[in-house]
Amino acid sequence: MEREYMMVVLGVLGVLVLVGGLFATLQVAGKGDRDYHEESKGNVTRLTYIYIALFVVIIVGFTVYLRWFV
Repeated sequence: MEREYMMVVLGVLGVLVLVGGLFATLQVAGKGDRDYHEESKGNVTRLTYIYIALFVVIIVGFTVYLRWFV
């Protein structure tokens, strides 16, 4: 039981780090001059997609681990 609790805590911590990283990325991307903002818009979009994909992979992996290995 204690092991399951620890895994849930680690999973929540991982999700918080991902959400914090996404938030920080969007905050940094919103600052700067207009030319830089236009040039970096595609990079921010791709990075946002990477964060979303990583979030999905972590949730699926965490669920699979808890379901079949704990």
